[in-house]
Amino acid sequence: MARLVDVFDHRQPASALARLNRDGQLATAPAELLDVLQRALDYGALTNGAFDVTVKPLLDARRDGIPATPSLRARVDYRQIRIGGGGVWMGIPGAEVTLDGIAKGRVIDGGLEALRQLGYVNALVEAGGDLRTAGARADGAPWQVGITHPRHADQGDILSVLSLLTRAVATSGDYMNAFTADFSEHHIIDPRTGSSPLELASATVLAATALDADALSTTMMVLGAEAGLALAERLDGVEAVLVTKDLRVLKTRGLA
Repeated sequence: MARLVDVFDHRQPASALARLNRDGQLATAPAELLDVLQRALDYGALTNGAFDVTVKPLLDARRDGIPATPSLRARVDYRQIRIGGGGVWMGIPGAEVTLDGIAKGRVIDGGLEALRQLGYVNALVEAGGDLRTAGARADGAPWQVGITHPRHADQGDILSVLSLLTRAVATSGDYMNAFTADFSEHHIIDPRTGSSPLELASATVLAATALDADALSTTMMVLGAEAGLALAERLDGVEAVLVTKDLRVLKTRGLA
């Protein structure tokens, strides 16, 4: 897991992703980076850009208090990423990638696979609230996973409990890194507008892999309730629990 973090973390100057952002290309890139980038491109296409890993310039501007100007938005377009011949390059000068919305899931998947290779049948790997399970608990019962109440997170309140057997779960929320007291501005932004989406307080997604759950929870925060639930219903093996800012809880049919 630590090895994968060293590949995906743009904050580490020596990481493969940091070098891609700095130089605009990698002639030879780690296979794991190319795989995650390709999956990110697939999600960009699936969601018409609601999920876009080239959003980093807008995120950086938001943290620095800089408006999302047209010139900044012009640097955001997942379709400019080119993968081929074992390398990757960026088609727009000044473009940068963040994998914060998908790579943590891949790290969790890697941890679980390592445990499986060591012979573990029943396991749970968790990182920062996202997780993936294999098998069941030691007593044979399903894993019990709580969904945090988005307005009482600091008190440890649980909104709902999921029973899981060999599934992955990820939650994205406006409370994780809020910039304003009313949660209207936070670390998740719509790559197409540069603004934080206004409808949902949190999005929890169940999927086969943590990578998929991670990417989809971020996406559903951007899409909102109606489009987010519709997307989940179209995808095999995906369920979702969405909480609006007025604390309505909406679920896919498989969880209802």
